Amino acid sequence: MRTSSQEIDRQAAEWVTKVDAGTLTPAEQANFASWLTADVRHLGAYGRAEAVLARLDRLRAVGSGALQPELHATAPVLTRRRVMLTGGTAAGLAAAGVIGAILWQGGSREDFATDIGNTRVVALPDGSVVTLNTNSRMSVRFAKNVRKIDLVQGEALFNVAKNKERPFIVFAGDTQVRAVGTSFTVRHLQQRPIQVLVQEGVVEITRRGIPNAVPVRAKADTQIMVPHNASISTRAVTYSQAARNLAWQYGQIAFDNEELADAAEEFARYSKTKIIVDPAVGKRTITGLFASNDPVGFAKAAAAVLNLRLEVGTDEVRIDR
Repeated sequence: MRTSSQEIDRQAAEWVTKVDAGTLTPAEQANFASWLTADVRHLGAYGRAEAVLARLDRLRAVGSGALQPELHATAPVLTRRRVMLTGGTAAGLAAAGVIGAILWQGGSREDFATDIGNTRVVALPDGSVVTLNTNSRMSVRFAKNVRKIDLVQGEALFNVAKNKERPFIVFAGDTQVRAVGTSFTVRHLQQRPIQVLVQEGVVEITRRGIPNAVPVRAKADTQIMVPHNASISTRAVTYSQAARNLAWQYGQIAFDNEELADAAEEFARYSKTKIIVDPAVGKRTITGLFASNDPVGFAKAAAAVLNLRLEVGTDEVRIDR
């Protein structure tokens, strides 16, 4: 049976507490390393737990007046600290979200962004966590009865804290994705369809500004495509397909029979080094897992597998026959 994201988040919170205390035995260190590699979701969950724990440290400073209301929370490499999550469970993470909601004045707006090649974990004041992919921008605005996110560009993974009285809505172009408590990604790239991938729970997708548009509801393991001038479409995805779509959390890009030209375009999101593909070979396909910050390494591997010629320049690499 597949482990739920909630259970993985609970396990991650426990590991963060143990690692932070700096008292892991050799056996526990081995168990921790095994846990990290046992599921592709574990590393991302651990990074999110670190981010929320970092925020909890700042919230603990309120008593001394040292903390100013703020929302920013990236995922630093954490060292030992005196503060521990109460009980070492997700309850402590939820407590951090509650305190943050009190500190942050409702209705204020916060903006977040990542540069090309970077990702960022943002712990929101309600206990939700957003992981921003490369070259992404979003605005966050919370009110008493609604949580609004505007994904201006790029891609993000949303792990939403459940609250039926306060829906969580992501806006991407003319598309609106509504959730209560779930896990999903939204991809908003220029001249491409809006893409939503549901990991858990149910989301509702609507098109704004389109009269009589019928909302589409999608459950876990479903991918939704929202073309600019066409109807919304859905398709079921396997666990392995979903994992490939989320490989960017771990600094990787996964291709499964991807056309070489499309693969080069995907790498352009993560690096300023351009991969230029001869149109004559652009439809040749490639499969594999590659480091997102190494376009030259990918080009070398693709050229070797497809028996193509490679030319490496200062800020570009060319693949042709």
